[in-house]
Amino acid sequence: MYFSSIFLLIFLITFKAHSLVIETINEYGPKKNYPDLNILSSTDVDVFEPLIKLFVKDNKQIRIRYVTASTSDIYKEITNSNKSNFDLVISSAMDLQMKLANDGFALDIENIEKSAIPEWSMWRKQIVGFSIEPIVTVISKADFNIKIPKTRRDLISILRNNPNKFYKKIITYDINKSGAGFLFASQDERQSESFWRLAEVMGSLKTKVVCCSSKMLDAVNSRESYIAYNIIGSYAEQRARKQKNLIVVYPYDYTLLLLRSAIIPKNSKNKANANIFLKFLLSKPGQKILEKKGMLSIKNKKIFKKGNIKLIRLDTGLLVYLDKLKRKRFLSEWNEALFQ
Repeated sequence: MYFSSIFLLIFLITFKAHSLVIETINEYGPKKNYPDLNILSSTDVDVFEPLIKLFVKDNKQIRIRYVTASTSDIYKEITNSNKSNFDLVISSAMDLQMKLANDGFALDIENIEKSAIPEWSMWRKQIVGFSIEPIVTVISKADFNIKIPKTRRDLISILRNNPNKFYKKIITYDINKSGAGFLFASQDERQSESFWRLAEVMGSLKTKVVCCSSKMLDAVNSRESYIAYNIIGSYAEQRARKQKNLIVVYPYDYTLLLLRSAIIPKNSKNKANANIFLKFLLSKPGQKILEKKGMLSIKNKKIFKKGNIKLIRLDTGLLVYLDKLKRKRFLSEWNEALFQ
């Protein structure tokens, strides 16, 4: 078996209307001049690598190229480029995946037995969820000598009562750039009456905004930040096991639960291989590997005992905040609150 890995900080592939900013490229399987399956994903390669290695071991004729990028760039790539060569799109931004499918950019997924997955993890035959992710808060153990906030109201109260302590010490997604971050914030507004109060308090304390979970976790672990708000749970738990300064909090008022999902884009040149890979991903061996890497299987039931879990439903309701006027209004209010 041949395996090669190429890590890139920034790599631009330029098309007529869009430049895809690639974070990493990794290739697996037999040595060939071209891959038999091109995967574009927002999921860190460290999580998927064991699964892909087992897949190519059992499917020795298939060479896989696994490319990672941000959720927003993934969406732009599939919608803006007729020359896109990707066969499978994996993303944590459920709303953007839904829009791709709803707007005709996805093919039907074949050979997925409905009994193999929960009913709520598939939309029509075009989007399938393969893992679930709680959205959590992470705090710095070394810098939190006060009561840990169990709810968003608790967090608001703590921040208001300790402004000097938390000034420039909070970090969250930049929802102007992060598709996943935008999804979490818009779902917060739907779930919580205190969302905008929290946003305003965070803004008054000069909260830092970044692209991704890894930067938030780095900031809290190094004590540059004391609180990371709205962060993907599997990344947080995985890091917290090694970095003891990280405390993962599942908000008791509600903890959002998203689906990492996959679609086969309409321009796929290897849709048969994409379907074979998806079937393996949803199989018991595939799901077991994800669990070992800290992600939650689509059939995991223990997470629903963590507290007040609110599943983000995989339906067209996700498109509400992607309406141009509503999205523009939401971003305007968020920016006004965060950047005072």
